[in-house]
Amino acid sequence: MRAALPFTLLALCAALAACQQAPSANPVATAQAAPAAEEIAWRHGDVEDAFADAQQSGKPVLLYWGAVWCPPCNKLKATLFRDPAFIALTRQYVPVYLDGDQEGAQALGEQFGVRGYPTLIVLDPQRREITRLAGGNDSAELTRALTLAAKRRTAVADVLRVAVVSPERVSEDDWRVLGDYGWEVDASRLSGLRDPATLLQQLATAAPDPALQRRFGLLALGADARSTAVPTAQARDRTRELLVAVLAAPAEVRANRDLLGYQGPALVARAAATPAQADALGAQLLAALERADATQDNAADARLSSVITELTLFKQEHPQTPVPAALLEKAHARVAAADAAARTPHERQATISSAVHVLREIDDAGAAEQLLLAELERSQTPYYYMPELAELAEARGDTAAALEWLRKAYDGAQGPATRVQWGVLYVEGLVRLQPGDGEAIERATAQVIAELDAQPAGYHQRTRQRFERLAGTLQAWSGQHHGKATLGRLQARMGESCAKAAPGADAGAACSRWLKG
Repeated sequence: MRAALPFTLLALCAALAACQQAPSANPVATAQAAPAAEEIAWRHGDVEDAFADAQQSGKPVLLYWGAVWCPPCNKLKATLFRDPAFIALTRQYVPVYLDGDQEGAQALGEQFGVRGYPTLIVLDPQRREITRLAGGNDSAELTRALTLAAKRRTAVADVLRVAVVSPERVSEDDWRVLGDYGWEVDASRLSGLRDPATLLQQLATAAPDPALQRRFGLLALGADARSTAVPTAQARDRTRELLVAVLAAPAEVRANRDLLGYQGPALVARAAATPAQADALGAQLLAALERADATQDNAADARLSSVITELTLFKQEHPQTPVPAALLEKAHARVAAADAAARTPHERQATISSAVHVLREIDDAGAAEQLLLAELERSQTPYYYMPELAELAEARGDTAAALEWLRKAYDGAQGPATRVQWGVLYVEGLVRLQPGDGEAIERATAQVIAELDAQPAGYHQRTRQRFERLAGTLQAWSGQHHGKATLGRLQARMGESCAKAAPGADAGAACSRWLKG
């Protein structure tokens, strides 16, 4: 599967265990292992105990949400979570590591409104949210933001309410917390019923600091990225002025690194009135990203992100032109350098998906497949890479190999929530590639439903989302392949699991409605 992109303001994608431990085939066992003295003193999954400690100590809770297979989570493990300064900073918190496959983790993820791996949330002892941060951001920026958050006791929602109605009453630190907030991954949670783009533009107008004005302005443009309206000449000029100003400030590039990397090409298209302007802005964007990436402690991996942006820009500006030889050579060189530099399990899990993405972007499916196959021998979570091998097999027309990879991925997946996620991928593959085999589709779906039996109160968050997606897939399949009786049997089987997996009123009602809508 393609690596999930960190930046999405209105929805999202898209993990791991404790600091300095290799990803375990058993994430719960990994989470329970005792930390060494130089590691973060995580409370592994025990949220209630953490808040009890917080009430006694007065410290805020730092809640980390991840999974062992998630690439950006492993990036945190390989960098931020090994930094002595950051480890020291966590002593000002009650730090909780919540693995998505631990018992009750999906319900807790739903309780705290977590949408994607990795996410970091700071809460006061009364569970009021001080801030939440996108875990894929720059390590130095995360450390700075968490240093500020450790001293605070004002809920970020309260700060926002004041900023909207009386911005002059908002302190410098309050504005900084609003700027640090992970709008990239979850703008709608903080904005509520308000349109995120409109709210962020209001903050851009009200913020007293020019760098924060530009930060909110970029976020507003990102939130409005789905708009198909052609920008006016005035809007283009404003966007171009904003982008040029940010790209000229290295600190602002670093603070907005993910946003610029993933939304940069779209911002260039929105800002440029002519091909010449697009080329010039694209060159400025790439130069700024390269400078920022050179300062990171995993520069080889970071440069993969830059070349992905460069490939996106080229295809955007020259949709009918083959990728030039020089850019192909750069892409291959960046992949080779990142592959060689990634030595530890965490570094490799953080890097290989991006490397494969680069190779697929330059249509080198053979090299992508070779890299993935080699990684199966090295990885402690090989199932993570198998759906992408299935994609490559499907793209070359090898249906049998594609389904076999999806089946092997599901068979090898570890952890209850992860097994549901990979099981849904397998059923979707059967529906797409072997739709006439109703028996196989029913058998595989029944097996995925049975995964709920290992998840007490597990029908929440990502597990629930995957089942809801699967329901839509099966209903569409049934309409074309006379599958009404099959759906009836599957729905009855689901009913057997709902009482255990979804004991709460909301989750129970949703579980019992599965396939009935």
